[in-house]
Amino acid sequence: MAERVKTGSLADQTRRALEAIIDEMDLAASNKLPREEQLAQRLGVSRTTVRQALNGLAADGVVLRRQGKGTFVNVEAMGVRAHLSPASELTRAIERCGHKADVRPLRACEAKGEQAARARCELRLSDDEPVIEVTKQFLADGRPCAICRDWLGLEVAGGNDAAAALAELASYPRSLFCYLFERGGRRLSWERTELDVVTASEARAVVGDEAATEVGERPMLVTRSVLYDTSDAPVVLAEEYVDTSVISFDIVRRMDIAY
Repeated sequence: MAERVKTGSLADQTRRALEAIIDEMDLAASNKLPREEQLAQRLGVSRTTVRQALNGLAADGVVLRRQGKGTFVNVEAMGVRAHLSPASELTRAIERCGHKADVRPLRACEAKGEQAARARCELRLSDDEPVIEVTKQFLADGRPCAICRDWLGLEVAGGNDAAAALAELASYPRSLFCYLFERGGRRLSWERTELDVVTASEARAVVGDEAATEVGERPMLVTRSVLYDTSDAPVVLAEEYVDTSVISFDIVRRMDIAY
């Protein structure tokens, strides 16, 4: 049975519990989910929280909401191995593709020059606030498959001591999302993302010497994102370089067509 969600949990935690319920369902027999009130009772959360989580799943195409009939699992969507959502942790995308995920910290440094100026502009920082740059490598079954670079202001990164923040981030084992929540209670809520493709040589030039030797010869998918918190304030500027031969992305989109 899916793990019970504690009262007061956020909708994203409830969403993960609902995903666990879906994973346990025999979709060949029935793809209809229990009613909202039944799910709320089972998970120990309010019906409003369940509705928010279901709406999020519906927006991603995982479930279909039929007015007057109920909520149904989108069986076709269950074949999607990884959702094209850079704000989701890359480790989850790797695991959904059937691999064991690992993260290798590469470097944490203070950004300089044009990159620091871009981060200050995108994140609405003051002209003199230091910008922290963190680079991590993601592995699937021990094979390098993605490189992530994040930029954030020093205040968000943990305070006024740049050296201390850099030392901690250089070896922090969990995702930057967890770090931001642990240090300042900031929860990332949504993102604005641009997609691009770069050659292997372009990727090697961008990620630097620490990761250049791990980049293969295939072109890489690049996501460039600004991540916002629950107050709609920009918190992180991010770039992800992904080897799509390992992490294969698919898109399930809910149609909204005017007929």
